[in-house]
Order: sequence, then C-alpha cells, then structure tokens
Amino acid sequence: MKTNTLVPLLAAAVMASLLLTGCQPPKPAALSDDQVVQAVDLVLTAINTGDYQGFIQDFSDVMKTAFPESQFTSLHDLLQNTSGNYQSCEQPALTDSQGYAVYRLPCKYDKESVMVTVTYQIDGDKIEGLFFDSTNLRKLSK
Repeated sequence: MKTNTLVPLLAAAVMASLLLTGCQPPKPAALSDDQVVQAVDLVLTAINTGDYQGFIQDFSDVMKTAFPESQFTSLHDLLQNTSGNYQSCEQPALTDSQGYAVYRLPCKYDKESVMVTVTYQIDGDKIEGLFFDSTNLRKLSK
C-alpha cells in the first residue's frame, strides 16, 4: 500500500523540481548588459574598419584560434556587401544554452537590420561565439 502512494508522490516531486528549474531566469556572463553591448559594438566597429586586432580583442583563446585573419577579411567583405556599415545595437535579450549565456542583439546597419548573437560562458567575460542573421545574409546563403 505504501509503494502505491510513494511512486506517484516521487514522480510528482521530480516533475515539480523539473518545472521549477525551467522557470529560473537565465544566468548571465560576468558582464552587465551594457558591457555586452559595448563589447559587441567594439567587434562590429572593428569589422567596419578592417581592424582584426580590435575584432579579436574580447575573444576567448579558442575563438582567436578558430577565427584567423583570412576569415575576418571574408566576414568584413560579406557584411559590407550584404548589410553595409554597422551603426548601432539595442539592448540584448539573454537566454542560456548548455552552459553558455546567449545574448541576441538587434543591430542596425546601413542596408538592413542584423540580429547579432554572441555567446559567453556563464560567468565568463570572453566571447565564445559570434553569429549574424539577416534577410540579406539568408538570401545570399540560398
């Protein structure tokens, strides 16, 4: 009789803890939202001006290794041709994914809006990932 009652109670407790865990706010990087915007602004401005050293300044060692200057030049050319010059970014939206703080920033360029996603390790202060999404970039990839 006790096992008949115990199993549903344990199942309910496990479900409740899973639901409560999913409702927790996302965990940020070690930077404030304003510092994230500032770091992204530096990266995007460096792309505009062709400044590779400025571009990788806030990157993790892994990102620096994975993003050589030749790829930077290709990214610079791609963004200039499809989106134009970077102008500004708005405040980011934060989510978490597999131990990373994921910031999505709507950014304004000359020709279009570009969604820039930057990832940091939770409580980290170095850029671990950088992604661009826009209408013109999607058209080009088809």
